[in-house]
Amino acid sequence: MSFISHLAQRTWTSVKMPFIKTNPDKKLFTPGPLSCSQSVKEAMLRDLGSRDEEFLNIIKLIRQKLVDIGEVPPEEFTTVLLQGCGTYAIEAVFQTSTPRCGGRVLILSNGAYGQRMKKICDISSIPCDIFEFPEDSAVEVAKVKEQLRKGDQYAVVAVVHCETSTGVINPIEELGQAVKHYQPQAAFFVDAMSSFGAVPIRIQNGHIDYLVSSANKCFQGVPGFSYIIARKSELLKCRGIFLLLFKIIL
Repeated sequence: MSFISHLAQRTWTSVKMPFIKTNPDKKLFTPGPLSCSQSVKEAMLRDLGSRDEEFLNIIKLIRQKLVDIGEVPPEEFTTVLLQGCGTYAIEAVFQTSTPRCGGRVLILSNGAYGQRMKKICDISSIPCDIFEFPEDSAVEVAKVKEQLRKGDQYAVVAVVHCETSTGVINPIEELGQAVKHYQPQAAFFVDAMSSFGAVPIRIQNGHIDYLVSSANKCFQGVPGFSYIIARKSELLKCRGIFLLLFKIIL
């Protein structure tokens, strides 16, 4: 008997799965994954083909709505959806936006997730400086201005908006304005994993070029999906061999 035939004839009644008791009213206030809304769970009960017109229209709508929530013009910004967690999206931005020759990153850190950015750059062999602040206080704009004036040229300046480990919120609008004033060539990259959709973020006022968040945070979606709201002009600088990707996104 072939292996396939054996599987077809095998009965699985003897396989017992442990019964897991759950409280349907339980709310998850954990670092993540978080609670997923009932409407999202219901939507997942239907299978859609990845090339179905309905599926493609849903993807377009999601990308459009995220740009709308960011309150940025669709002519200048777009949304990139990724099948990976928030850290995956952060790594994608660093790997994509930092030039391989001469590109350097400055990370403004006041907690564990700023440190994670540094680790991502180190593992990816991306030259990186980290400017650290105490975990119980916000990144200080005046000190960042001094750092930006020192003469080192950066391709990317990155910061976490709401440091998940402490809940401290950093002044990204003022920081972005400082970056554009002292390092106009640099892209300003914000990790808004724990804030986008809950805390107002004025992307244009903060001169934010890349904003990353996760479906499973403030939007109560499913874990394993992340997205990047990106300035189109910055994405065009990253154009590589995957021209089809840029055709779809832009």
